Amino acid sequence: MRRFTCPALLGVLLACAAPTAPGYRLTHSGEHWDQRGGDAVFEQVQPLYPQYFAVVLDPARTQEPDLRPIRRDIEHIPVDKRNFDALHAAAIGYYELNYRAESDPGGTTYFPDSFRAAKLLAVPWRAYSLVPDDRLRDAILAFFEDAGSGEKLATSGTAARLARIVASLAPKESDPARRARIEHLAESLAPAPPVYRAP
Repeated sequence: MRRFTCPALLGVLLACAAPTAPGYRLTHSGEHWDQRGGDAVFEQVQPLYPQYFAVVLDPARTQEPDLRPIRRDIEHIPVDKRNFDALHAAAIGYYELNYRAESDPGGTTYFPDSFRAAKLLAVPWRAYSLVPDDRLRDAILAFFEDAGSGEKLATSGTAARLARIVASLAPKESDPARRARIEHLAESLAPAPPVYRAP
């Protein structure tokens, strides 16, 4: 009895069976992770850092979240799934705290939430310097691109703050294509110079 195989079908089956390639997966997703369920990335990483998420997703809590487990995992060598899980956890925390701060300018929690959000940006920034892995570096840049795109709630007003953070990665990068990506992103995030108008 002859067996017939379809190469195209076989390719689809193998692709479905293969594990998801590592990378940044929050682009075009997520709004309020503290209010809405159904985000596959959040559902995956939340159980890994329950104490961290209990702090960053609760508007009533203003203490500093313990970032040590996330720093440990995002800086892990050799790079594996835990690095990307930690990156997503840091990203979700940043989006939530940034939104909370921008929603209450001049309020009592504006500065605490802003500072906590800034500390979360430092987590992937430091990992970029310490872990010379192409996949992780691309994912970190994708996070900064997402954070500066203005797509996530309240990020359009804070995108310009990322310009110097992103630009500081260029000296750490030896790959010409990735360095060009960094420089282009930093330039696009930088605030436009003021236009001089003669009196």
